[in-house]
Amino acid sequence: MLQALVDVHSLKCSIFKVSLMPNRKEITEVFTPRQTDVNTSMYVDRPQHEKVLARSLKRNSHTLIFGDSGNGKSWLYKKVLKDNKIPFVVANCANASRLQSITQEICNSIVEPGTVTKLGFSEEKAAEVNAYFAKGGLKHNGSYTLAQEEPLLRAFRLFSESVSGKKIVVLDNLESIFQNKKLMDELADIVILLDDERYSESNINILIVGVPNGVLQYFNETKNAESVSNRIQEIEKVSGLDSGQVSEIIKKGFDQLHINLTGQSLIDLSNHVWHVTLGIAQRVHEYCECLAYEIEDNDWKYDKKLLKDADVAWLKQGLRQSYQAIESNLNSRETAVARKNQVIFCIAKIRSHQFDSNDIGAMIEKEFPGTIPETNMGIGAILSELAKGELPLLNRNNKMNTYSVKDPRYLMCIRVALYKDREAEKVIVKKFMR
Repeated sequence: MLQALVDVHSLKCSIFKVSLMPNRKEITEVFTPRQTDVNTSMYVDRPQHEKVLARSLKRNSHTLIFGDSGNGKSWLYKKVLKDNKIPFVVANCANASRLQSITQEICNSIVEPGTVTKLGFSEEKAAEVNAYFAKGGLKHNGSYTLAQEEPLLRAFRLFSESVSGKKIVVLDNLESIFQNKKLMDELADIVILLDDERYSESNINILIVGVPNGVLQYFNETKNAESVSNRIQEIEKVSGLDSGQVSEIIKKGFDQLHINLTGQSLIDLSNHVWHVTLGIAQRVHEYCECLAYEIEDNDWKYDKKLLKDADVAWLKQGLRQSYQAIESNLNSRETAVARKNQVIFCIAKIRSHQFDSNDIGAMIEKEFPGTIPETNMGIGAILSELAKGELPLLNRNNKMNTYSVKDPRYLMCIRVALYKDREAEKVIVKKFMR
């Protein structure tokens, strides 16, 4: 009887504890590497970027922000525009490339898809408008002939009637049209056109967003160089997150998933994630998503040993092609030193964007001191070889005789797939894709 009472009491206590436990979110709700809208519960403040962008958007000029893919440019501008209550629409340059018209894509982003434009007689239209987006226009009567009003001007006026004050048209994914002279010329014309009195009365500016960092240089080589450059403010490159910001993402995410970490575990985990992802925001979310699934399979208990499985899962998920490129450039046979493997390993240790054979040589002396010969190590020839072939790892700057990594994903892959055997002073390759 006593045992039965104890069992009942234990059951009640368990039920009580479960009832007090908040619902654990789905992993895909927390870590969202490809979510278009800002995940407000996971957003990490970037004070300097936010301040500079906010000030630029308030000026009577256009703004250009750039940075490597996945560094959080979209979340950044959407957060800043929302915080500053600036209405905006997003036109996708990838779609402009498909349509072969930036004007048409901007018009499509402002005018609600499916809206019928009536010609030469009264029209009444309601709009879908909220604080940050405008589709269509406020309910109004309009009578006009399409031939009398240019489509872009009409779209701007429609946007202007929808919301008051400063408005922004975002041109996202600029890299989709950067090599298309026709569309880049059209962009230059639109930038200049917005100073025309007919267009400027709509109080609309453009925010250009993309990967290329030579946009102003491109316009400097066109016939409208001065006119375009004077109208665009290029702000600081959106770079990767620092280790503290990566730690904040992990802490926020794991708290929502009720995963407990000690202070030291959080520090060690943050350093590992920052190291292998280069602090690229999208990659941080991807890695944490993989790790969270490993923790779920371990009864929601974090263990440092799970990092190895998370490394494999993350590499297989998004870095297969990068791994193949790395593997194809490694030493083709086992040698006593395997100098090329050492060079590739040390490339991922270099902190500067550009490097030369002396930089790599110094790093090899530091990492593999027992393998240094009295003669030349042949590092220059190895770097030159890594910049050639079907899957080159490096870009070569012939003027400066320096090199840079062709794709940041290669760096991530090297940091996950290669490690150093300290005793043998050799590079070991993890075989993930067998």
